[in-house]
Amino acid sequence: MTKDYYKTLNINRDSSQDDIKKAFRSLSKQHHPDKGGNESVFKELSEAYDTLGNPEKKQRYDMGGQNQFGGHNPFANRGPDMDDVFNQFFGGQQRRQGQQRVNKGRKLNIPLRVDLEDLYFSRVKKLKYRKNINCTGCGGAGGENISCGTCNGNGFVENIVGNAFFRQVQRHQCQPCAGKGKIVVKKCMQCGGSGGREEERIIDFRVPSNLSTGQTFIYKGGGDEIYDGHSGDLLIEVIINRHPHFKLILTDLIYEPQVPLIQMVIGGTIEIPHFENSIRISIPPLSDVVRTFNVGGKGMKNQNGVSGNMVIKPIIVMPKELNDDEIRMLSSLAEGKNFKISK
Repeated sequence: MTKDYYKTLNINRDSSQDDIKKAFRSLSKQHHPDKGGNESVFKELSEAYDTLGNPEKKQRYDMGGQNQFGGHNPFANRGPDMDDVFNQFFGGQQRRQGQQRVNKGRKLNIPLRVDLEDLYFSRVKKLKYRKNINCTGCGGAGGENISCGTCNGNGFVENIVGNAFFRQVQRHQCQPCAGKGKIVVKKCMQCGGSGGREEERIIDFRVPSNLSTGQTFIYKGGGDEIYDGHSGDLLIEVIINRHPHFKLILTDLIYEPQVPLIQMVIGGTIEIPHFENSIRISIPPLSDVVRTFNVGGKGMKNQNGVSGNMVIKPIIVMPKELNDDEIRMLSSLAEGKNFKISK
């Protein structure tokens, strides 16, 4: 069942982006777990804001709801990071009380451009990117090290800001140790104290046929490695290239061929390009100028594997001039239909 994100944030469907932001800011203060709030409620608020606070995601949600996109993929659809969303408004990074700090490598954001053909055939794309990996000699430590005195080995320093009514802890990366919590006193001979090197990686990404442009996938652990911690994540944002012939609306392929007026009047057959084989459709005589033709099963597959349609919307091309035969034919047609032609 589709969640009502507007109800979650207690706003109207015509609310502006500023209204959405203000609503989330107000509610998140009340329900953030670090403020004594309910974590499940805060997660729902973050999920709602992650969608409605992004104009493109909001448009997709308004058109088809929360789960209109799916697909089989080694990457999970990206959801909101509760702390990331909260920090957009209040700064710093929050840590749950009693929760042990876990180091994590840098997240990598990689765009991937695909064509409509890639979606239709669910092709596998080779994605090349570069990431930092730990030195095999020192495991990423950089050599012999000691605990950083500035941050006491935490890798971050905290400042308390606010007033008597509202206070928050802002966390910043420790500068002397660059967030590592340790300072190298004897450099590793293999890496020279850097702790690692940059390396190219190649992964296979199968393009689902039911995705939309801007959709993001997470590859856990695909980001930078870090000493004494977990690798960061790889975030892949898929961008669909504009096609020279087709438009994509949900799972339907839209094609708008130019058809001469005479052919719409007398009828005939036109050939339509397609990713598999060309499609021939018959235009009946005296076809309506706004008529569309649907070819079932020639669109994209949805999350249930059901294909959409190929929707053909002819665009009438008026002739620049008519020969005598064409004039006589159109005149005869007009007279038969009780039309009057002015000469």
